[in-house]
Amino acid sequence: MPQPLLAQHYGNAQVVREIVEFLRGRWVAVHCERRMRDGRPLLVRYLAEKPLAVNSEAGFASLLKRLRHLGPRAFYGTASLYKRLETREDALNYSGNVVLRTLTWDIDSTPEHWRATLEVARLIVGELEREGVSRSVWLKWSGRGMHVHVHEKALPEDLLAKRGALDVTWSAVQMIVERVKGRVQEVNLEYGSRIKVENLMDPQRVFTAPLSLHRELDAVCVALKPDDLDEFDPSWAKLGSFRHNPDWRVYEEGEAIELAEKALREIGGYLRKGEASRVSVAPAPRAAAPVARLEGEVSLSSLRIRENPGPLYRRKLLYDPRRAVEYLEDILSHYILGNIEKREAESLISSTMNVTLLTQGYTAEDTERLRRLYAAALEALRSASEPDDLRRLLERLK
Repeated sequence: MPQPLLAQHYGNAQVVREIVEFLRGRWVAVHCERRMRDGRPLLVRYLAEKPLAVNSEAGFASLLKRLRHLGPRAFYGTASLYKRLETREDALNYSGNVVLRTLTWDIDSTPEHWRATLEVARLIVGELEREGVSRSVWLKWSGRGMHVHVHEKALPEDLLAKRGALDVTWSAVQMIVERVKGRVQEVNLEYGSRIKVENLMDPQRVFTAPLSLHRELDAVCVALKPDDLDEFDPSWAKLGSFRHNPDWRVYEEGEAIELAEKALREIGGYLRKGEASRVSVAPAPRAAAPVARLEGEVSLSSLRIRENPGPLYRRKLLYDPRRAVEYLEDILSHYILGNIEKREAESLISSTMNVTLLTQGYTAEDTERLRRLYAAALEALRSASEPDDLRRLLERLK
């Protein structure tokens, strides 16, 4: 997109106001026009060793200026809202620093199936209404699919602190995902679509801010309330003449408490994550013995550099600690090959070490061995000035 159009959009006072209102208190990410070696847009989550944060319109203007050489295009915020965001440790402290979370259902679709997307959104909204959650519900159209949100103030801080922010919010989203999965398949059969409803309430997941541009499409991410669904069509997202409902910020305090309590009873918390985050996959069992154990040496010297590393997101690590070792190898390999920035590699290793490894059903011994391995890898990564430094270090340890 030409820079004048980007500047015009992000110079719009309404756009700035809505983006800042959503991002305030969240860990921010920015997709830029600058591309990585593999062709993906560059994603920025840190500046000068600090996690990105936007808490005022002046702060947003400053961020635009600091990223100007990269072409900032799309703005995101985490589902989590934090007490403080000054250091990397703050951003990765999910148990003690997260105060609120925005419940989010991701409707993964395509632009041509927008009518089917609306039908699936109605299914989710209907289930929420049956659980007494309506005033706090809002939606976003990004240009390809939709997000259904419940305002973060619908779940009080004390509930999340007492029951666990990840457990409460992941369970609430998953309960609704499991309820609608059969009807989502019916919608797909009717429309010829391949829509998936996903539970993306992972610790670091980010969601597009209202009135941000899409990272690739020339479309605006517009917000709407459930009553707008009957009128909505994709023209609402047209750059330069978008239609947007600022009432996304309207909520009823504590409205989702009963939903969350029921979900904790039915789903059982974030430990059940594994296979259950997508409607096309059967939910993981509530309890199962580990199917594999770590054998032999597990250290930096045993790690391999993979010339064709696997994907970094939506990896299945449940019940097999060997998968966690392979995942670490893939993270490091992607960095060494220049596919990801150092910050992204650090973030993936830290979140896996501090959260994911604790919820995969491994034995206590294997979990501790893996956490030591991840910590050593993180230290090695941070000590490397460039990817080749890390490659040489790992090869020297063989």
